[in-house]
Amino acid sequence: MSAIGILGVGCVSPLGTDWPAVWAGLSSGRCPEAVMLPGLAGHTPLPAYRVPGPFEFRHPRLRRASAISHFACAAASAAVAGAGPLPPGRSALVFAASDGSLIYTRKFYEEVVKSGSGSPLLFPETVYNAPASHLAAVLGVDGSVLTMVGDETAGLDAFATALDLIRSGDADQCLVVASQEVDWIACDGYRRWGLASSGDAPVLSEGSVAMVLGAAQPGDVLIGKIDSGSRASASGCSRLEKVSRDLAGEFPPDLLIPSSVLPEKSGGSAFPGVRVFAPKSLAGEAFAVSTLLQIACARQEILDGRARNVLVPVAGWNGSAGGVVLAASVP
Repeated sequence: MSAIGILGVGCVSPLGTDWPAVWAGLSSGRCPEAVMLPGLAGHTPLPAYRVPGPFEFRHPRLRRASAISHFACAAASAAVAGAGPLPPGRSALVFAASDGSLIYTRKFYEEVVKSGSGSPLLFPETVYNAPASHLAAVLGVDGSVLTMVGDETAGLDAFATALDLIRSGDADQCLVVASQEVDWIACDGYRRWGLASSGDAPVLSEGSVAMVLGAAQPGDVLIGKIDSGSRASASGCSRLEKVSRDLAGEFPPDLLIPSSVLPEKSGGSAFPGVRVFAPKSLAGEAFAVSTLLQIACARQEILDGRARNVLVPVAGWNGSAGGVVLAASVP
């Protein structure tokens, strides 16, 4: 089949509620202002990057929906607007998350603890598939609707699954969306695990990134090789360097957009001297969302003429690693 490209991008972030604003913030080196989230009495408040709000995507279906779904619908609507209407009967959706609706889940279990049962009005928003269901209904997606859950590589897995759906002929276009909301329980948990808001780990962040994939048109950024992430006995850094070299092949990248804020954990040592841009160092840690943000930044760097061949390596938890290559269309 013809080459597959990224046709449209949408974003909701603490840096802004549309992609141009977010990219302006990232390209200028601006960090959002951290909000301190109070936890239980006696606990130390924890920093988080939050979407300016209260943020709401207006739609009747979302009147009781969680923030994660509002972020996702706003980003996905913007991506579809940039790409053009989804093809009737030939569209699919792959949603990625590292957490579900944290706030609704906490409220549901608070009721369980207090009264022995949780409200049926709260429970539907606690399941991981809730945002994907809302997205499909709001945007009229009529094909496969899938949800991937995990670390940073969940975003990469969603991206790879979307490519598979298009290449297999199951869809002409696929919407890929990742979303994350912030709650003090998550901040405390990720701090304890050393994954966010602790030491060298970035501040936990929220928001959503969405993109539409489909047959590339002249000028679209093309999707090259992809490794959706695998686990190996070697250390995460060694695995990431190997994956990066395999993805690059005979053509070293002219830009590296890693998932780590630390150079020694970015896979960059495989390509000494290559320019590195780490959006997570500015926008914070949002796991699957951060992975799609890396890819969106790679696309924008190519569209702006600052790069032609960009490698996006992604390191997850427990030694998992993967990545994707984006390239400019041949003139």
